[in-house]
Amino acid sequence: MVLTIHRNPCCERQGFYGRKLPQFALSSLFAMIYSTPTLADDQEIFSLEEIIVTAQKREESLQEVPISIATLSGEKLDDAGIENLQDLTAHLPSIHFTETGLSTQVRVRGIGSDNSQGFEQSVGMYIDGIYYGRAQLFRIPLMDLERAELLRGPQSILFGKNSIAGALNLQTARPADELTGSFAASQEFLLGETELNGVVSVPMSEEFRARLAVRKYEETGYINNTVLDADQPFKEETSLRLSMDWDASDKLHILAKGETHRFKTKGRPIEVIQDLPLIAGSPNFTQTLTAGFGVTPFDAQLNYERQADLEESSDNEVNNMTFITTYQFAENTLTWTAGLLDFDTTELCDCDFIPAEILNLELEETYEQQSQEIRLASPKGRAFEWVVGAFYQNWEQTFFDQLAISETGLVPAASPDFGIFRNTALRREFEQSSDTWAVFGQVNLQLTNKLFVSAGARYTAETKEATKAMDAIELETNTISTNPALGFAYLEVFGAETNQANVSFVNGVAQPLRFSGHNVAGDRDESAITPLFSAEYYFSDTTMFYGLYTTGFKAGGFDPRSNRVGSLATTDPNATEDNPNLFFEFEEETVTSIELGLKTSFASGRGEFNLAIFDMQYEDLQISQFDGQVGFNVGNARETSVSGVEIDGRWLFNQSFTASYNVAFLDFEYDDFQNGNCFAGQTPDGIDLNGDGQLNT
Repeated sequence: MVLTIHRNPCCERQGFYGRKLPQFALSSLFAMIYSTPTLADDQEIFSLEEIIVTAQKREESLQEVPISIATLSGEKLDDAGIENLQDLTAHLPSIHFTETGLSTQVRVRGIGSDNSQGFEQSVGMYIDGIYYGRAQLFRIPLMDLERAELLRGPQSILFGKNSIAGALNLQTARPADELTGSFAASQEFLLGETELNGVVSVPMSEEFRARLAVRKYEETGYINNTVLDADQPFKEETSLRLSMDWDASDKLHILAKGETHRFKTKGRPIEVIQDLPLIAGSPNFTQTLTAGFGVTPFDAQLNYERQADLEESSDNEVNNMTFITTYQFAENTLTWTAGLLDFDTTELCDCDFIPAEILNLELEETYEQQSQEIRLASPKGRAFEWVVGAFYQNWEQTFFDQLAISETGLVPAASPDFGIFRNTALRREFEQSSDTWAVFGQVNLQLTNKLFVSAGARYTAETKEATKAMDAIELETNTISTNPALGFAYLEVFGAETNQANVSFVNGVAQPLRFSGHNVAGDRDESAITPLFSAEYYFSDTTMFYGLYTTGFKAGGFDPRSNRVGSLATTDPNATEDNPNLFFEFEEETVTSIELGLKTSFASGRGEFNLAIFDMQYEDLQISQFDGQVGFNVGNARETSVSGVEIDGRWLFNQSFTASYNVAFLDFEYDDFQNGNCFAGQTPDGIDLNGDGQLNT
């Protein structure tokens, strides 16, 4: 069974993940944009507008930063109609976004985090300096932005918090010195999209300014669910942001921002497009269900029609308060950034993907985070520049999911032996907390008129604690079952090791089940030093070559979604438990990265050409693998190699017409991933490492 997930009728992507990703991938983007050129030396010669970025926590020209960066200004974001991260990735190379009923994933240069709510993301997203590290936060609507920057490769020093694949640096628009405002309304009749955007910025005095941004969006859906006779997905999004800017004195400046986002959907843009038997000559899944249970079949065609019996939903609320204080301390700048962030999400997933009541999954997650960063930076434009800082963050997370089997479900109807599942559920409950602190510093030194070198390091220490329990539930009373036979049934049919699975029935005789039960706890305490070294050499005023060496670190943690804990429960009295947290805990991942680059402008400033060549070696990449039943197991891929080339630039054709281009070539390979999943139908090519008759691929 092959699924395709739609973004809109004009853009479809299909693919799969197997043991080893394709040896190479090619992505390209060519965009034509209108801009206002600038005059060079008061002559009738036009040059490209300079792009300013804050990739190194300072405002600098994009062409002078020794990092591979792609950026879009707020004006271009508005012109392109970018409303979310999915839209943004279409304009930035080397970044990929997917959203499913179970997860949200973002990858840069092929690296990201899989679908486990226990993972923090390998691609760090920062909004006004606040770390948005949970997968669900990638779904947040985007509005009234000043700039979006994609920093590719490990960003371990100045960003640091787990940004081992890259960082997405977003800055919201600031209050203006003059009274400004805008209102935009759009209606798309074919898909039923309605969008309203309003912004007003008011100078309350010479020292105090405020800005209010409001967005409302609705979409009626473009895929027809023929079972429910409904267009899906129906989307509704509401966002509100208030920013206040205060020049408290000549030296002290304070920015305060509060925002809230509520975004929800009913139904999903997903349909089955292929239904083939895994064993040649056997009937396919649709035919089996139709013949045996009278279930409405899905059509298995790419026609924007789907068949799902459950009205799936996703309801999310995200709130944030950010405070940024800057103080001119002698010639240096002291910056303090503090943030409060929380979100609540509820998901309902028809996770069997067919028009039959089999696997209805409810998921809930809550998250609360507070962070502080203080940074002291020297003046710009000196032969010796430096920045030092400290960071602290703590967060708490709860996660709940429940796989329910009702009275009328297909599972109890499939066999008399399955009647025990009637009105029961498989429930997971998970709690996790973290405390992180770090100190960091970086120095930039001008050795000659053409040669600059930089060095930096970050020390990070993080502690985590987590608990998890999985139980069989009686739905009629919403209580934990006391029936060991139900626990054994969930273990045998779904591979789910619950707290009720404490006996095994062999020939009708109950025997004690060793290493059973699913009520676990763990804690971790880890630290790392991540250095950086770079050099820049200017061949001329317009051409710069750079080399960069850096490492990255992402802490380990605990997983809420595995069905097993350690070794599979057994009746063997001589068996030993090697690792009771085998599928509950995962280790930290690290990377070593080398990058060489060239940034140049030519034709009197009318053209730009930038090149980056990179090689990244990851160890213990954190992964989550489908267990073939109803769970996912976490672990680490021992060695992974990623290398490639990125090219981007701009060309100014005339006063109002600019072309931008970018191309990325990527080579991604798991060098050592002996327990990697095979895709459906693949012939295993591994070896029997454990002597148990099972091939490790």
